Amino acid sequence: MNNNMNQFCRINWPKGLKSFKSKTIRLSQDVVNFLKEDGIFLNDAWKKPPLKDNGTKRFPELEQIINEILDDFESVFIKLNWRAPLDCQNTFQDMCFYDLYDIMMALKYSGVIMEMIEDYDELVINQNHPDKCQLVTQPSQGYLLELRKYYKLRPNTEFRCFVKNKKLIAISQKNLYLITDDESVKEKIQNYFNKIVDLIDIDKYVLDVYIDIPPKENIILVDLNPWQEHTRPKLFTYEELEIIQECQLRLVKNKDMIVQEDYSGYRESIDVETLIQQQQQEKQQLQK
Repeated sequence: MNNNMNQFCRINWPKGLKSFKSKTIRLSQDVVNFLKEDGIFLNDAWKKPPLKDNGTKRFPELEQIINEILDDFESVFIKLNWRAPLDCQNTFQDMCFYDLYDIMMALKYSGVIMEMIEDYDELVINQNHPDKCQLVTQPSQGYLLELRKYYKLRPNTEFRCFVKNKKLIAISQKNLYLITDDESVKEKIQNYFNKIVDLIDIDKYVLDVYIDIPPKENIILVDLNPWQEHTRPKLFTYEELEIIQECQLRLVKNKDMIVQEDYSGYRESIDVETLIQQQQQEKQQLQK
């Protein structure tokens, strides 16, 4: 595990990198303990309280911070440190979250997030978490929950870019279930990369970028990811990426190249999926 993994948390990105609006919360010791607790359950504290509820909640400061962010952003995409709960995307459509309840369900049930927590515990032996959750605006350590303003992106103009020794060596279409044949994206992304390369002092890393709608076609940085197996290489393999010398672009150009990406290694069991559905129904009833 790379000792510099925290540099991939959004709050710790190099200065000068611009992306979508986001805010970061440093989680308290109590919330960290909650995420690590054994057992498949969602604590009652996260349910929408009935009208006669006395208002007592397990983590009121976290609820207040998240609700204030949601008031500003309306809906969010979430990450814990350097990973997102992508194995929950069948349960939470488009990974778009509107309330605290669903955010905590995704964090609690995601196998990806549990793996990230195990990696973090291996990386950081002497952990120091605050007594209360904190909205942070400066580089930070600990469990960092990023809430990024949600935007509906065109999936065929998202690309994953691989950088080694300050050189862009590969570009892959990110969403592999769509057909596209726009070879011009290589030059556009290379031009964008040339503008930001000196901002990032990392030997190997992976960029996710988005090309906005014509006519401007601005390129927007979506994510800065570690060069690790869990950052999927899409139409490449990491073995290939180690030996590639000149930048290559790979696209899904016909239906035979379409790939349905599989998160079954992390996927919740049927019992858990059923539990999530039941709790979502309870939430809807409470809202009514």
